[in-house]
Amino acid sequence: MATLEKIRSKSVLLFVIIIVALLAFILGDFLTSGRTYFGSGTTVAQAGSAKVDYNDYQTRMNALSEQQRGQQQQPDNDELAQQVIQQILFEKMMEQEYDKLGIVVTDSEITEAMTGAVPHPAVQQFIGALSQQLGLPAPSGAAIVDAMNNPARYGLPAEAGEQIKQMWAQQEKALEQAMLQEKFGRLVGKLFTANELDARRLYEDNSLTRHISYATQDYTTIPDTEATVDDADMRAAWEQDREMYRLYEPVRSFDYIVTRIEPSQADRLAGQQAVENALVELNSQPGTGSVASDSKFVVNTVSATRAQINDNRLKAFVDSAKAGTAAIISSSADQYTLAKLIGITNEIDSINLTMVGRPDNGALDSILARINGGEAFADIVDQQTIQGQDSVWTSLAGTAVPAKLKETLTAAAVGQAFILTDTVQGQPVSTIYRVNRRHSAVPYYELAMIDYTVDPSQETLAKLSSDLHTYVSNNSSAADFAANASKEGFTLLSGAVSASSPHVGNLADSRQVVKWIMDAKKGQVMPVYQDNKQTYMLAVALKGIYDGDYLPYDADLIADQIKAKAINNKKASMLIEKYAGNAKDVAGYAKLMGVEPQTGDAVFNSPMLAGIGFGESAVAGQVAAAEKGKVTGPVQGNTGIVVFVVNGEDNSGREFTMEEYANQFNRSMGIGNYRLQRIETLFPMLLGKNEIKNNSLNFVQALGE
Repeated sequence: MATLEKIRSKSVLLFVIIIVALLAFILGDFLTSGRTYFGSGTTVAQAGSAKVDYNDYQTRMNALSEQQRGQQQQPDNDELAQQVIQQILFEKMMEQEYDKLGIVVTDSEITEAMTGAVPHPAVQQFIGALSQQLGLPAPSGAAIVDAMNNPARYGLPAEAGEQIKQMWAQQEKALEQAMLQEKFGRLVGKLFTANELDARRLYEDNSLTRHISYATQDYTTIPDTEATVDDADMRAAWEQDREMYRLYEPVRSFDYIVTRIEPSQADRLAGQQAVENALVELNSQPGTGSVASDSKFVVNTVSATRAQINDNRLKAFVDSAKAGTAAIISSSADQYTLAKLIGITNEIDSINLTMVGRPDNGALDSILARINGGEAFADIVDQQTIQGQDSVWTSLAGTAVPAKLKETLTAAAVGQAFILTDTVQGQPVSTIYRVNRRHSAVPYYELAMIDYTVDPSQETLAKLSSDLHTYVSNNSSAADFAANASKEGFTLLSGAVSASSPHVGNLADSRQVVKWIMDAKKGQVMPVYQDNKQTYMLAVALKGIYDGDYLPYDADLIADQIKAKAINNKKASMLIEKYAGNAKDVAGYAKLMGVEPQTGDAVFNSPMLAGIGFGESAVAGQVAAAEKGKVTGPVQGNTGIVVFVVNGEDNSGREFTMEEYANQFNRSMGIGNYRLQRIETLFPMLLGKNEIKNNSLNFVQALGE
């Protein structure tokens, strides 16, 4: 088991690559017996009967990690793992729906989508890119199929055909999923096909404006202390929005303290002084030897023309500096960049060359005669027995070009080819060169770019660590942890995680802490954790454990929100009871409330209701249904009670037609609604009342292991 522990201490990506082989070797028949690394067969996650199998998970993780690295991105493996799990789980649930509904994609549909005159949008980029690589005159899936089966016909080795087949097969799988989801979306979209009532309601929402007079009394006019609420009030407020608090997997709440590992003010002052001292030495001594002995100063030498310098501050420096001069180019709290102008030389920046050689390093005299005789490059070079490049622009500046070649090309006559023999790895190699064009020499600035980072001192690190460890030691319960944080100068933060959470808050490299939270007992305080990159220290106290179908009304995550809603409900009842029936018109109610009556327009396709506020759907519904000229209210709104009267209404003048507004409805609600294609919309719908069981925390090394 020591081997397993070593592997588990490495990155998730490394673990993903080799765990199957390791499990087979160490655990023997665990896979068949059901006692595995996940504790549930090879299932990484499950929702109902939809399961994410380990092999599918591993394959997708490897592919996406490789893809991101190919795009020069640094993947966050914790985030990537949870994205992969959710995506595969979604696909499995969708497959169940396709099966129930009888939705299939046939081979002929795939073939047409991949090789037809117009490729399916999901594969157009793939077809186009591969066609371009194959040198096809136009994108063609059919030609790509021919190339994979007959690679020699396209000048490709046999193994290239196999590679194309693998790529093609992957695209077919992705296309099948896209086409299945399209068919599903069209089918679901048809459930939202407009009837006459839908179309007319949409017409009225878009064309009708009701002009209202109203008076409002804000809930803040009653102190919270006068609107006392009890458990029954809290439960009632929770019940109003119960579905907002639905749990799809167990959730745990916690308080936490983050101590950023960064330099103290004293460290920054010391760093500033070190940079200023270095600047004096750089200006008084040649080269950069004065800072070479200090590892905090990182020196890189570059040579560039003024046009190649993008930083305006550095450009201004070379415009005014003399050789041997150094200056601070940029500085922040913890990072300094200095530049020293080592020297200025005039060098040829651009030269256009023709180069010809023989792979067998044979004689070049006859070829030289043909070139100087005016024979076309294309007639001489076959890229097999005679290879070369024509009209290539390059630079002679810097140290990348060998000195002998630089000297020869600088002095060579333009338009006259010649043979140059040089030694490469101890062997003489001859090449024909012809200088076609040579730009004049330009100034090249040799610069030493020096970076200095202010790091926290050992004293600072020791104090940061000691302060947090002492706090955790002295506050070993969740209650004390929360109560005493501000007294000791710490900022207390709160959060919640589930097994599917990649991080605590936005802290990278904190998946181990998620594991601790999901395994801990209520009230426990975690030992201090430090991330691998040594950017922060973290302490956590577990507050709540919630594993029911819903967050309860008194859960610490929502208790304040529920209480505020219950208090507003109580205030609404108090205000409605106070004013109901005590006036005959809006002006009378306004006088009783001590406010000015207002007028405004209610447009029902807008989230703003007159000047009453945003999202006042309950009040908007009553305005839409109210009888003109009749005082309505007081009614409960989001922030206060409202009394209103509809004075009149306008229609946009556009006549209602069933076809126009049915089409609008269908586009916004049905087939044209892109949300029906999105995982964010479909995932909770497919999940229904099923709970997600995410076993991926078994990948994670426990704290202290």
